[in-house]
Amino acid sequence: MTHPVEDFITLDGDNGLKAVFSPAGAQLVAFYVPTSSGGPVQTVIGSPGRLNAPDGDGWAGTICGRFANRIAGASFTLDGTTYRLPANEGSKQLHGGANGFGHLNWEVERASGEVVFRLDSPDGDMGFPGALAVKAAYGLKGQTLYLEMTATTTKPTVVNLTNHVYWNLLGKGDILGHLMQIPASRYTPVDADLIPLGPLADVVGTRFDFREKRPIAGPYDQNFVLDAGRGELHLGARAIEPVTGRTLEVWTTEPAIQLYTGEHFTPAIKAPFSEQLKNAGFALEPQTFPNAPNEPSYPSSVLRPGETYRHRIEWRFSGF
Repeated sequence: MTHPVEDFITLDGDNGLKAVFSPAGAQLVAFYVPTSSGGPVQTVIGSPGRLNAPDGDGWAGTICGRFANRIAGASFTLDGTTYRLPANEGSKQLHGGANGFGHLNWEVERASGEVVFRLDSPDGDMGFPGALAVKAAYGLKGQTLYLEMTATTTKPTVVNLTNHVYWNLLGKGDILGHLMQIPASRYTPVDADLIPLGPLADVVGTRFDFREKRPIAGPYDQNFVLDAGRGELHLGARAIEPVTGRTLEVWTTEPAIQLYTGEHFTPAIKAPFSEQLKNAGFALEPQTFPNAPNEPSYPSSVLRPGETYRHRIEWRFSGF
């Protein structure tokens, strides 16, 4: 099913900010930031606004789940039962599988200044146990775009929800000159399949040290372990476009964040509000650790009946 522009939902905020959404993957399709020199700048890159687009990016701007990022061997064991998942990236499952949440149409409504998406994922969906009821509410308040995601389950399961939006604060060109700061003293080393090897590593002396802001400069697809851990809302990353001074802070309640720099982008990837080229956008994906269901030492991704999964992301803008 496609979603033409007339099906998109627009949310207008203060200070000239505007967000555009699609029911396809509960997707953030565009985000406009005002400028002092004239019209607004559209800062979201690569969101196609539709499902299964052969010329689009399947994840850009969507909510990824039931488990965002990678699960090794497309399987995990919970309470003594091993669950086999359909692999969609070699032998791994990525972002919940080929029919994960980012590839489904969500129900949508507007309520109290928010755009609210809902999805019911049945027991056994993409191999995961439990019927999962998911709600994702986007809103604009002041200079902040927020996303509040909640979920409940009928059986013990694993959950890791995030948004996979790509940003470019200049609205064009590549993002390698953007300054990046990530308050993470450790990261998860990975193998050739981007599966964490287990023990955490110190960022000191590595290309993964973003504790002080510096240019992105090169390719990244890496999970960073935030010093604040899981809990209260905390800073996950800060990005600055040095020419204009436009700044984006990503805040989260989760313990980690994935930085990916759009290595696969090409002009062949179509989106209604942006053009693509290699490294045209960076994704900052707040999350628990990749492969957490198979690593007992990692922050738990387990959700049980009677509990509520809750993850809040805030994108805070300044410098315009």
